Amino acid sequence: MKKHLLAMSVAAAMLPATVMAAPTFYGKLNLSLDKTSDYPDRDVAFDQGELSDAWFVSSNSSRIGVRGEETLYNDDLSVIYQLEAGYDVDGDDGSTFTTRNSFLGLATPAGKIFAGRYDSVVKLAEGDLDQFNQTVADMKTVFLGQRRNSNTLNWESLDLGGIVLRAQLAPGEGEEVGTPPDAEIQDGLADTWGLSATFQQDVLFAALAYENSYSDFAGLGGDLDTLRGSVGVNLDGGVELGAIIEQSEFDPFGAVDEADVTSYLVSGKVGVSERMALKAQAAVFDSSDLDLEIQQLTIGADYMLGKQTTAYGLVSVSDTELDTGSPLTEIDESGTAFSVGMIHKF
Repeated sequence: MKKHLLAMSVAAAMLPATVMAAPTFYGKLNLSLDKTSDYPDRDVAFDQGELSDAWFVSSNSSRIGVRGEETLYNDDLSVIYQLEAGYDVDGDDGSTFTTRNSFLGLATPAGKIFAGRYDSVVKLAEGDLDQFNQTVADMKTVFLGQRRNSNTLNWESLDLGGIVLRAQLAPGEGEEVGTPPDAEIQDGLADTWGLSATFQQDVLFAALAYENSYSDFAGLGGDLDTLRGSVGVNLDGGVELGAIIEQSEFDPFGAVDEADVTSYLVSGKVGVSERMALKAQAAVFDSSDLDLEIQQLTIGADYMLGKQTTAYGLVSVSDTELDTGSPLTEIDESGTAFSVGMIHKF
């Protein structure tokens, strides 16, 4: 009897060390009412000047997910995982769920190693500098580097005194890019690859990132190189300032000249009370090779309704110029966008 009691006591003492850590369930709902008038579509650069003119109820990157980390038999290793799905709250995208950042990997003494669908290193270099992220005025409208890549292998270093290094590569898995006869098959291990370094400490954020990939861009298939630099500061009094510059080069597979694109962003935010902040942002897409220029100026405000709930509003004006050489497809339009919405995180 005593032996049985001793065995039960030992098992009970060991139980906390063997129980698996519970995963964290989380989510974000972001719904807004938007009105656009000759305003750039969020993928306007890829769509060569498509403008929007309508009322929308938008599910702005709403998502649900689970994530966790558990120590393995080797105490120096932990399994890390995340399953995140975009959720179409307003019900008009044809698919209720889409894959967002999702991965499985290991946390090691040399950093994190994981595989799955994940933001490019250039996208991650954005930091929190886009003050109108995941709204109708998202910087995605004028930046080519806002990519989330599939089939990725990733490495992320430990925090080295505020510096974090990242590397990503992804095979194309036999994807055909472009239109025959100039199409090319992407079947290598590193058809997409990127490197970045970020620094974040106290009031300063800075990042430099580069990605070499491929794209169906401007109706053509080709190689796309993107270099992005970002810097942001958080000052006393709830003041945030940021700037991003991105240089992209698109080299078509066929006998078409390469095109250079430069994108800029400057942003600012100031807290006027514990619950309210005012924001402003200017962004530009400029490519003489594509004969396309887009300018945006956006102002808005956030108001905290609760610890996890925020209401927001914005007004944005734009100017889009596309010179195709044909009066039927040329664009020279000034546009506006208005949005009111609410975000709840759980």
